[in-house]
This record gives sequence, structure tokens and C-alpha cells, in this order.
Amino acid sequence: MKHSEDNDEAWARSYALQALSDLGARDALDEAEVEKCHRLHFLQMAAEKACKAFLIAENGYKGVRKTHAYVASMLPIIARQFYTSLNSKSNNREWEISEIGRLAYEIELLAPACHDGNVRDDNSEYPWQDAQGKICVPCEHSFPNLDDRSRAIVRLIRLIRIVCETLNV
Repeated sequence: MKHSEDNDEAWARSYALQALSDLGARDALDEAEVEKCHRLHFLQMAAEKACKAFLIAENGYKGVRKTHAYVASMLPIIARQFYTSLNSKSNNREWEISEIGRLAYEIELLAPACHDGNVRDDNSEYPWQDAQGKICVPCEHSFPNLDDRSRAIVRLIRLIRIVCETLNV
């Protein structure tokens, strides 16, 4: 299949549009007070697609692998570039980028294929067995490392939305 710059732009726009749709689904689930695992699942999918949209826009479609492991490495880069483009000199900028890195790592681990070298099996989609042999179910799990309603997550979601809206023009 031929991959031209126009096609790369269409792919980037398509990933950005789907990420925005995933964020819309996450917002609707949040308003409906649906279990946290579902809200996190749509956040993970939106973050992954936003990262892929950004990568495609920067490097072309061929440069993007079919993997879930983009969020932890790419979201901090996207945040740094975004804040730099704003000429943001805020004292909180470095802290916020660091916090985005921490959250991005936790969000990436929500994908069942990304489980931190078999150290963590908790994910937002499928049941898993913990170290004590107990079978855990995402809809009953608290996901203590992510408060999907925290100020930091709200700011991260806003960043993902802005990046995707920019790429979706």
C-alpha cells in the first residue's frame, strides 16, 4: 500500500479523531458513574491513539508499530513539546511533566499486553490472578495508582484533547 504524506496526515487525523471519541465515551461513563475500570479503559485507549496520532504526524505512518507500549514514553514528550510551544515558564511545568510521566506509565499498564515484566497483571479489561492466587476482576478492582478524577488526570485529559483537536483539523 502506498504511504504518501497526504496519507500520513489522514492516518494522524484518524487516530486523533478516534482518541477524541474514546475521551467522549470516557466522559459519558464518568457522568453515568460507571465502574472505574471502564473509565480507565477508555482513557488508556484515548492516550494510546493520541500518542500514535502524534507519532504519525511527526514521523509518518510507517514509523508507528502495532503495539500498546507508547503511552509511557510519548505522553511526557508530547507534554514537554506542548508546554514549550506555549512558552510556559511556570514553576509547575517541570512538576506537571514529571507527573504526566508517572500517570502515563500507570495508564500504559492498564492495557493487558503491558504488564511491567510480569510484575503487575492488573489491567482494566480482563480478569487476572494475583500473587496470592486470587482471581481479580477489573470492575471490582480499585486501581489505587490512578485517581481518574484527580486534578492531574483532568489536566492530562485536557492535554490529550488539545493535541488530538490540533491534529484533527
